[in-house]
Order: sequence, then C-alpha cells, then structure tokens
Amino acid sequence: MATATSLSAPASTAHTGSFANPKALSLACLAHFVNDAYSSFIFPLLPLMTAQLHLSAAQAFWLIPVYALFSNFLQPVYGMLSDRWSRRSFALAGPLLAALFLSAIGYAGSYGWLMVVLIMGGMGVGMFHPQGAAMAAVASGQRRRLGMALFSAAGTLGVAFGPLVVTQTITHFSLGSTLYLALAGIAAMVGLFFWLPPLPAPKRLAAETTTEAGPGLVQALQLASVPLLALYAITVVRAATQMLINAYYPFILQAQGASLTDIGNALTIFLLAGGIGGLAGGFLAERFGGRAVTVLSGLTSGPLLAAAFLVPPHWTLPWLVCGGFALGATIPVNVAMAQELVPQRTATVSALMMGFAWGVGSLAPRAFEPLTPFIGGYHGAIIGLALGTTLSTILVLWLPREARRPLRRLSWRMPHRFSPARTDSSLAP
Repeated sequence: MATATSLSAPASTAHTGSFANPKALSLACLAHFVNDAYSSFIFPLLPLMTAQLHLSAAQAFWLIPVYALFSNFLQPVYGMLSDRWSRRSFALAGPLLAALFLSAIGYAGSYGWLMVVLIMGGMGVGMFHPQGAAMAAVASGQRRRLGMALFSAAGTLGVAFGPLVVTQTITHFSLGSTLYLALAGIAAMVGLFFWLPPLPAPKRLAAETTTEAGPGLVQALQLASVPLLALYAITVVRAATQMLINAYYPFILQAQGASLTDIGNALTIFLLAGGIGGLAGGFLAERFGGRAVTVLSGLTSGPLLAAAFLVPPHWTLPWLVCGGFALGATIPVNVAMAQELVPQRTATVSALMMGFAWGVGSLAPRAFEPLTPFIGGYHGAIIGLALGTTLSTILVLWLPREARRPLRRLSWRMPHRFSPARTDSSLAP
C-alpha cells in the first residue's frame, strides 16, 4: 500500500517546486551510484587479470560480453518483472548481489571462477537498473528529463569511482583485498532498506494499467516503433564507443608504461566527464529539447574522441575528457525520450535503452579485436567507431520534433504547470 512517502505522490502536492518526491529520487540516485561503482571494477583490471591468469586477448575480451549478457541483455526481463510486480526488492537485492560478487574479483584464481564472479555480479547490476529507472521517473514528476539526467549521472559517477577505488585498494594492499570493498555496498543497502520508499502496490498498478495505460506492451512498442528504433540505434552506437574505450584504453596505457593506478585514474577521469556531461545534457534538454541535445552530442563527441587517439599520448586524456563529456550528454536524455514515447512501460523501455542497448554495445571490444591488426590497432578501432557515432546523428530525422520549453528558474515555491499538449505528463511507471 502506498504510504505518505510513496513514489506515487502527485507532483502538485510537492512543496519543492521541482520534483514529485525529492527524497525518493535522491535515494534512487544513491543506489544507482553504489550499484554501478561495482560494475566498472573489471575494466582497469583487464590487463592485470590477463597477465595473472595467462589469458589470450580473445579470452580477455570475451569477459565483457559474458558480463554484459547478465548485466545488460537480461534487463528487459528484469524490466517486465518489475513492471508487473513493481517491487523495490529489485532495487535493493541487485546492488547487494553486485557488491558481494564483484568485490570478490581479486579472489578469482582461474578463468572459470572469474566468469562466475562476473556472471553473478552482472546479474545483480542488471536487476537494479529497470526498477531504479522507473522509480526515478516517477519521483521526478513533470521534470522527468532532469530527474533521469540526475539518476544517470549518479550511475556514471559510480562507474567513474569504481576504477579509482579498486586500483587504489590493490595498489596499497593486495589483489585479494578487493573483498573488503563489499562492506560499503552492504552498508548502503541496509540503509536503503529502511529509508527507500516503495513503489505503488501491484494491485494498484494493475488497476491503473486497465484504466489508463491503454494498449498492451507489444502494441505500445509498435505504436512508437520508428522513433524508438532510432533512439535504440543511437544508444547502441554511443554505448559501443564508450565500451571500446573502457576496454582498449587500459591496454593502450599499459603499452605506454602506465601503472595500475595510472590506468584507474585515467578511466575515472574519462567516465567522470561523461557523468557531468549527462547532467548538463538533462538541463539543456529541458530548455532546447532532447532532439537538439542528441544532435549536438553526436556532432561533437565523435571528432573529439577520434582526435584523442590521433594526438600525442600526453594530450589523449584532455581530449578524452571533452569527448566523454559530449558523449555522455545524450545518454540520460535518450532514455527519458524513450520513456515519453511509451509512458506506461517506463521500466521495460528503460531496460531496452539502458540494458539491451548497452549489452549490444558491450560486444564491440570482442567484435573489433580480430580486426585490430588491419585497422591500426586499438587506436584505429576507437577512431573508426567514434566517427560512426557522428554518422549515427542522421537518425534524429526519425525522432519527433519537440516544442521548446521556456527557461525555468529553480524556486522551492514555484508551482507546477501542466500542459495538456505535452506527451510526458504521465507519472505512471
């Protein structure tokens, strides 16, 4: 039963003048940060684990697709389950599972055990995202794009924090000390268990679906199929670009003589720029629309990221920061746009955009690895896919045009205004 602190509290009763439920949004963002911090442990450790377990390049780059299968590809399944039952257990059990298993990465003494750690930890990472995104969407009220930008930025900041903390832990202690990093996730989930408000109960959701949702899941997706496919393709290409950098850049740095700490720091800086870019993209989308932000991001991120691997090595990271900022600007915006196209199925659509799309993108490192000798090595692969990100901008022609919003000043007493012409007015998860 929804309580006074439930996520379903109407935006009009909120006294923040901004979000329907700021507390719930903050807690969802915290859970996203913790969950995704564990999700990026593997990337800076790829060169180390390759040497430690005597893996081939093919074996090393198979780790990411296997991990993506359970953390990303299965998210639509988790999304359909959370759309059906809407239980916050998905948002709590997922990060806990991720913390327990991905923190054990230092104890993986064989290729098989490393696979088990990534499969179980990836399952935990994936369980959280659809439910967490739905919670953030409802808690955001009328400011869904900004709320999703905050939610996405929290996750990206967690992804950025992960390489830093795991490499510092191993450098100052030992490879086996990663297990102690699970304590932070356990503590955070205990706190969220007591403070995270529930989503509406399953019966209430069923009633709302009958009276308000209209078409079923398949029909709803069919009605928005063209713009949804365009958004999906854009997300896949940009996800593939980021995953390629996450996987290949550590090996590039290792070849240049960088230490494990240097690799972790560089990845953290790159991913942090993407998180800040996502937050900026949310604010810009409120003013100029998601379509405009998608175009701007595509036209700038590709050339900047390609330039990062054409300049001398000491200039690579500054260019990566600029390119990562531009690339990250569109990610939460595109998720919010997809939610607005299918407003009654936000968890399922979020899973398609955040999970399945990123799962397909995660195949890029393994797919490009056999081609690297013929396209200029890891540098050539990243440059080619970065330019593909720019070419994918043409797909915005299939996205609906949006009316520009008047610039809104933040005020804690400003009342919400609802426009019947807007398509994103639904607060249903």
